[in-house]
Amino acid sequence: MSNVTVEALDVNNDFHFFVAGSRSLASYIKVTDSTFKNISGDIFRLSKETDDLGIFNADYLTMDNNNFENIAGALVDLYRGGRDESTFGPHLVFTNNTVTNAGHDKRNRTKSVIKLHGVQVAKINKNHFNNTAPITLEHTVGEPISEIIGNNFNETSAPSIVELYALGEHTAKLSNNKVVK
Repeated sequence: MSNVTVEALDVNNDFHFFVAGSRSLASYIKVTDSTFKNISGDIFRLSKETDDLGIFNADYLTMDNNNFENIAGALVDLYRGGRDESTFGPHLVFTNNTVTNAGHDKRNRTKSVIKLHGVQVAKINKNHFNNTAPITLEHTVGEPISEIIGNNFNETSAPSIVELYALGEHTAKLSNNKVVK
């Protein structure tokens, strides 16, 4: 999708833009130069594969240079369960986006604006988050590549990163982020 406006998906309590079904796999999803506004659910709910077998709903998800405003749920809920390292995805690139007032609804089951569980490669760079729920990363296997670089978090908590199985500090790279409460 490029240069698209999606708005007023709010007639129901949880009107999600894209929900992957169980055992579905999108090879590549790319959204650029688009606007999402007044949506009562999630934008991308890619979290049906919870049987923890290393299966996931999207291999590559790229979101670049978009505007998100008044989104009740998460922009991205991406789940890859299990501790098997036989798969290399999923991959998220979330860059140059502006997000305003997102993730705060009581029905947002992730309690996050972006929730990544077991994602192998995540690049969240050069975004503006204004009054949003936090970003949550849960590392589960191996040595995932997670970077959160050059973002502005205005009235937004700093990202939460947890190593669920590895001992010690998280392995995510965080730099040049600005958090203003």
